[in-house]
Amino acid sequence: MVVEDEYIKLTKELLNRIAKTVLYIQTGDCVSAVTVPWFKQISQIASDTILLLEKNSFYNACLIAASMMESILQLTFLDTDMSEKSKTYGAFGLIEDLERIKAHPEEYEETQKALEMIDYKRFLKKNPADKDPLNRNNYINHWYNFYGIKGFPDMAKKIKQPYIDHIYKSYTFLCGFKHFQPYHIVRLYDIHEKKLFENPGQKWIAAEITLYSLIEAIIIINKYQENKIDVLDISQKATTLMLNNP
Repeated sequence: MVVEDEYIKLTKELLNRIAKTVLYIQTGDCVSAVTVPWFKQISQIASDTILLLEKNSFYNACLIAASMMESILQLTFLDTDMSEKSKTYGAFGLIEDLERIKAHPEEYEETQKALEMIDYKRFLKKNPADKDPLNRNNYINHWYNFYGIKGFPDMAKKIKQPYIDHIYKSYTFLCGFKHFQPYHIVRLYDIHEKKLFENPGQKWIAAEITLYSLIEAIIIINKYQENKIDVLDISQKATTLMLNNP
């Protein structure tokens, strides 16, 4: 069995274990309110990636694997101080909703009260456009900007975690699929056969990212749930694969 097929096999085993595990969101608990839906979404991305790989749709598998990498980056950054950062993350959802609220004047009063409750001023830019708390342009662009993080490259450096260091090397390459960079697109077309073809190397990178990201997500969710997902045996197998296929 080639290594990418082994990655797929191990990922499917983890997805089976996840499906059998009940995870709980506790009332008033920001940590579980953030981590459970986040983990569920990562699991769904992993499942969808496997489906694409099994259909030999390697380009699209890499495309969503890039999103999975971004998700794991942010989740790992949250985990550096989950109790505090999950509150910030949750609060920033209101800031992101301000564009929608513009079209709903009936929500203005209630929204202004909610903004006061989350201490909205901490999310303001240094030089806001105006003094209107409902103006989305007055606020930082992303929740992690609050911690001085400019973007994903900066976040990866701040995390300083072996898994992130290893996988992030593939991130720039994966982003090329999302942005239709010429290196990826031009090489996809067989000018003799007059059709697109799938590169097996793309299967390998998407399968690797998916497995290792899902393992990392399980390690994190296990910290905050009583019901644990058994991951140690598969993590050990994945480490062996990584060492043998750097």
